[in-house]
Amino acid sequence: MDKGIWLFTTNGEWQQAEDPLAPHEHLDDWDEQRKAVGYSSWTRFPQQDTTPLALEIYRGPDTGPGPLFLVNVTTDSFYETVCAESVPALMEVLARWTPVVQGAAIGKLAGELDDKGVIPSVRRRLETK
Repeated sequence: MDKGIWLFTTNGEWQQAEDPLAPHEHLDDWDEQRKAVGYSSWTRFPQQDTTPLALEIYRGPDTGPGPLFLVNVTTDSFYETVCAESVPALMEVLARWTPVVQGAAIGKLAGELDDKGVIPSVRRRLETK
C-alpha cells in the first residue's frame, strides 16, 4: 500500500511512510511545504548546479514530526524525494547513491571535454609518445 513516500530506516530497510509534507500540500511550492514542517537545507552533493544528477539533503527538527532527513534526487527538470530516518540511515543512502551521482558528473564532464576536442587531442598526444 502506497502511503506517500519511501523511508530508509536505521535498520537498513526501505519502507513506505506517510509524507511529512502532506499536511502542507495546500502550499503551491515544495520549498514552502518543507519550510512549513521545519526542514532546512543541510547540503547538496555535488555543490554545483551543472551536474545531470544531484542529491539535496534537508534536515528536519529533532523533535519531529517525521523523519530526520529529506533527500531529493534531482535532475535538470525533475526531482524525487525520499526520507532517511536518522544520520546512520542517511549515511547509508549516501554511500549507496554517491557513486551514481559521481558517475553522472564524470560522464557529463567527459562528454563536454570530448565535444571541445580535448579528449581526442590528449589521446593523439599519448599515442605519439
